[in-house]
Amino acid sequence: MTNSVENLVKPVYVYDDDGFFTDSHIAQPNPRSPGKWFFPPCSTVVRPAMEPKVFYKIRDKNSNESGWDAIPYPSAPEDFVGVEIPHRSRTQRSNTLRLWLRKFVAENPTLWREKQINDEQGNLQAITIEAIPQPTETEIAEQKANSARAQRDRLLSQTDYLVSGDYPISAADLAAVKTYRQALRDVPEQEGFPDSVVWPEMPQVTVIRD
Repeated sequence: MTNSVENLVKPVYVYDDDGFFTDSHIAQPNPRSPGKWFFPPCSTVVRPAMEPKVFYKIRDKNSNESGWDAIPYPSAPEDFVGVEIPHRSRTQRSNTLRLWLRKFVAENPTLWREKQINDEQGNLQAITIEAIPQPTETEIAEQKANSARAQRDRLLSQTDYLVSGDYPISAADLAAVKTYRQALRDVPEQEGFPDSVVWPEMPQVTVIRD
């Protein structure tokens, strides 16, 4: 009498040391005990649902008939906060987490960065994610003010030669240039500075030629 395939092999579902599903395998029948099976280590006969972007973690490592808990992939950088991915781990879950962590960092490089966790000797042990400290409102305002002052200084430098004392322009043009330069110096005193700046218009000057 020929044994059916079901009597010869039994599919089982294997998990890693952390309890997360990795792959399917085959349990072999025990020839000395009909109806009994040789199970691979860390396996169960219960098939996980295999939904996309979901990790499956075994509920009971002591049972070959244990079911699974479904754990969705991280959906945002915040989901990685406090999660450490061991550097030496190359399990399916660790590799997936590593991929997603770096994806989130690449998509939000001004908000998040990859953080290395080292031992006392400086050896890499794990990676995680951390938020990049964002400037306060006061710091942002200071940055804007510094940027506006830098622009003011650049514009002033462009007319330095006109007030050097020996550049051949008329007294009227020189007065207009000086008025323009004073307006530039007064930019930080404008209402709304540095969020709203009205830049003075540089006057046209005529070179006096002999």
